[in-house]
Amino acid sequence: MADLDINLVEKEIVKVVQEAADLMGVAVKVDAGCAPGSSGISSQVLVTVMCRLEGILDIAIPDNCYIFHDRMSLRQLSIREASEKLWNVIKNGKHVR
Repeated sequence: MADLDINLVEKEIVKVVQEAADLMGVAVKVDAGCAPGSSGISSQVLVTVMCRLEGILDIAIPDNCYIFHDRMSLRQLSIREASEKLWNVIKNGKHVR
């Protein structure tokens, strides 16, 4: 956790989402501006991505936190926005393993 920063969080999200897209055969270029939920990757797969991120980053994402969607605007978030959302959860310290 000590070496964790928002850039690493974003990098890992990009990496895991790209791996998921490749495994599913979804032809999408995954980068920080990509909104995976709007790019043919289902929310069920993105929940699995979040579980993988918990292990990679050694954190616990709350059950009521879906990082790829904004409840207020009802829109899919880009990876950059999802990283910021997850970073705010991590900074709280309430959900760090």
